[in-house]
Amino acid sequence: MSLLAFVEVCKVYPEGRGNVVALDSVSAEIASGEFVGVWGPRRAGKSTLLRIAASHESSTSGSVVFDGHDLGRVSSRARAKLLRDGGTALVTSHRRVLDNILAVEHVSTPLLSKRMSLRDGKVPALQALERVGVSNCAYLPMERLSAAERFRVSLAQALVMRPRLLLVDEPTAQLGPSEGVELNGLLNELARDSALAVVVASQELAPLRRCERIWSIESGRVKSMTPSVATVLPFPRPDGVQAASS
Repeated sequence: MSLLAFVEVCKVYPEGRGNVVALDSVSAEIASGEFVGVWGPRRAGKSTLLRIAASHESSTSGSVVFDGHDLGRVSSRARAKLLRDGGTALVTSHRRVLDNILAVEHVSTPLLSKRMSLRDGKVPALQALERVGVSNCAYLPMERLSAAERFRVSLAQALVMRPRLLLVDEPTAQLGPSEGVELNGLLNELARDSALAVVVASQELAPLRRCERIWSIESGRVKSMTPSVATVLPFPRPDGVQAASS
């Protein structure tokens, strides 16, 4: 059984006097422990796909099934519990956070939903910060962190809830080249956890190099689900030879 399945999912937004189709009859599956990339240009539907997968938005039509449960057919309370307790987590580079809050406090905040105090939540929060390589930032306010550090803290906040599906939107959008390479390595390490499926959406192919599968998406439609980056676009190999496109 797949961990997450999209079945003919459509998402339509009103715009002006008409509508914009963000997702058009998308059907796809993600298995536990899989590392999947979603590649496409701006406004292709990548972020919408991730938001719907995380249940931050609902689809206009079609079904989203998580762990065998059709999210459109369960109560909002049951859906929230299903996704919170070993469910999904969405990380984006543009999420606003309080500048004066300490990193460890920011990471432990979601644990309040489990009736855990911020004091008790510090232990798992510190463990999550260590897992993403920024334990040295634990007692610094968020405003003092670099963009790369802030993104890693956001990853720690997602991981502290022990999700089974981690959704990451444009992880290197605000990072320099070297920071992007380091973050890509971290995502690859996280994806090695057999209990965690990781989906990364990006306009660039570099963050998707190590993904097991690439979903190529354009104008809301998934064009292909290839087993490697090289079959999506011509891609520079280490020896300088260009890979053939499909």
